Amino acid sequence: MPEDRNISIYSRAFSGPICSLALLLLLPVSVVAEEEIDARMWLDRMAHASQMLNYDGTFIYRNGGRVESMRIIHRRDPDGERERLVSLNGVAREVIRDPSRVTCILPDSRSVVVTKSRPRSLMLAQLYGRSDTISKHYKLRGSNGDRVAGRTTKLVAIQPRDHYRYGYRLSIDEETALLLRSELVTGDGIGLEQIIYTSIALPEIIPDELLRPGISDEGFKRISSEPRTASGTAASGMNWSTDWLPDGFVMGERTEDPGKLGRRPVEQMVYTDGLASLSVFIERLEATSERLEGLSTMGAVNAFGRLVDGFQVTVVGEVPAVTVESVAGSVRRQ
Repeated sequence: MPEDRNISIYSRAFSGPICSLALLLLLPVSVVAEEEIDARMWLDRMAHASQMLNYDGTFIYRNGGRVESMRIIHRRDPDGERERLVSLNGVAREVIRDPSRVTCILPDSRSVVVTKSRPRSLMLAQLYGRSDTISKHYKLRGSNGDRVAGRTTKLVAIQPRDHYRYGYRLSIDEETALLLRSELVTGDGIGLEQIIYTSIALPEIIPDELLRPGISDEGFKRISSEPRTASGTAASGMNWSTDWLPDGFVMGERTEDPGKLGRRPVEQMVYTDGLASLSVFIERLEATSERLEGLSTMGAVNAFGRLVDGFQVTVVGEVPAVTVESVAGSVRRQ
């Protein structure tokens, strides 16, 4: 939960090997088709389970050299989803999500950041009902997986059909269809980011107290950010467009952060292919504003910045560097 501007832009914006194309070509067409249908079924089940089930689990998150242990408590009730995410190592931090807002408690900076809750942008929400679309841009294969957190899994391998997106290896619980291990991989199968559960429970009832913060925020600075749907003339006072996107990417959301604490408004355009996503940020520069030019990398996240007529254009996403650079180069004001 970084605090400087460039890091915050990054933050806005997861086994078994993926078989190579050569191996796929050696398999009978009917076998490949059956494996893809099986994979699509498990993806749909996984996305549904992640939103509808109660669960309380501990997982390890690895991104580059960064390793964190986290606890997640998720409850589905008549009002929607409620969730609490707790950091178990390093600085104590918590994220509380309910149907209306997301609250981040940051003791190291003595601050609480509150934003509007949106439908989850993570792939679990995007996948639900979208696996048929995803298969246009990714090769899908389902097979038996190994045990994760003491539970038997199905392995779904997702390999990109071009070099503009990453692939995934997903281990899905056979009994509940919950995702127990996920790995973000390059087209060559090199791991970039991983989440793996070490334990998980599925209680019938999750009491309210488990969803309340365990950190006192008394005396903390409270920061509220409420991005709104952007009009035709958003943060910059003029229209912006993206002239090139990888095949299958469409705009999922366009918002404007009205600007707080002396910051200029920031326009954000989010594009997704149903699995991968990237964000385009537009911000008017002041004489003292910090510039971001060229490529920057933070673990699996790539960002590319350029200046366009006095505006900072930054493209951020868990996609290859060539993707953010190409998209950034195509951003124009109309």
